[in-house]
Amino acid sequence: MSGEVQKSSVDNLRNSDALTVQILVADIIRLHIERIETSVVSDLFALADAELPGGLSDDLKLWAGRATREILDLPEGEARRGFLAEVSALPDGLVPERLRAAIAGLSATSNQETVAVLDDLAARWALTAAEVLVVAVKKSRVSAAGAKAKAVKEAKPKRVAAVKVPKTPPPDVDPRRAAFIRSDVWITLEGKDPGIKENVLVGGIKHRSPFKDMTEADIRAELRKMERDGLKDKPGKLRIRKSGERWVYR
Repeated sequence: MSGEVQKSSVDNLRNSDALTVQILVADIIRLHIERIETSVVSDLFALADAELPGGLSDDLKLWAGRATREILDLPEGEARRGFLAEVSALPDGLVPERLRAAIAGLSATSNQETVAVLDDLAARWALTAAEVLVVAVKKSRVSAAGAKAKAVKEAKPKRVAAVKVPKTPPPDVDPRRAAFIRSDVWITLEGKDPGIKENVLVGGIKHRSPFKDMTEADIRAELRKMERDGLKDKPGKLRIRKSGERWVYR
């Protein structure tokens, strides 16, 4: 592929837990494979075959299908030769089976020189099995001690509810930060049904923020302000609101 193309990269995908993976790949899977570092393309193909939570697994499988078509559409010449050279430079065990199959499909539309490169890659991969990627999925921690404490609490006599004092609303987020948060929310939620979990949405916004000192509290405060004020992405269009643990367009 042409050296002039600016490529995006994501570090440590193979060693991240499922939640971190979901945050890291949210933007990069929207790009054409020629805009992604080839090592990351390989990691994404490996993740597409890994055991992952439903929504993330579906997104990566859809990406892998689209990326396979993009590989097969690479024009014969510099783009195809460059891509194969970059794949060839990867350790054989890190090239997943799904990516190997996609590359093998190039034989039907390649010239004799490129077919020789494909045959060489196939011979190398036949000697080395692709590593199976196992992604950690963090589970909720509900200990026996916690369950016992909850049972004891529920057994205690209920107290008369105190008079609630209205909470003072949090201060508004700086206008520049608020504008970034609103824009990122609208772009990220677009086409996401049934929405995105709050911790994933907040983590992604913080990761992409140009404001290094932006806090999760800033982001959550602006989300609630958007919901409270009924802010829309465009006049007459949908508003965002929280449904359970997810933020959605409605």
